[in-house]
Amino acid sequence: MDTGNTTERKNRRKKRGRIINTIIGGRLFANEMLRRNAALFALIVFYSFIYVSNRYEYERELLKIEKLTKRRDKLKNNLLTLKSEFTSKSRQSELEKILNARDSELGTMSKPMYSIKK
Repeated sequence: MDTGNTTERKNRRKKRGRIINTIIGGRLFANEMLRRNAALFALIVFYSFIYVSNRYEYERELLKIEKLTKRRDKLKNNLLTLKSEFTSKSRQSELEKILNARDSELGTMSKPMYSIKK
């Protein structure tokens, strides 16, 4: 069994060595099949570059969208906080407190309004 495994390993190493020598030596590009399909390989490489660049651009846009969504949510929360503060400060009782604290002559009317008819 050991002799079978060792010969198998040697054959794999030789095959790997042949493939590496073929690539480094330039014989890969001399192959007839590769020369006939060079345009196809170039097109595949070109589309691969386009795919990768589009994927990168998509991820960048996705990050921008997430960032802007977080910013929008923060601004929305600030708007709600300011609205509630304004609503509470514009109540009649709050306005009266503010006017009394400033010793203003303005105040609420004790008698209802009436209209003068001609």
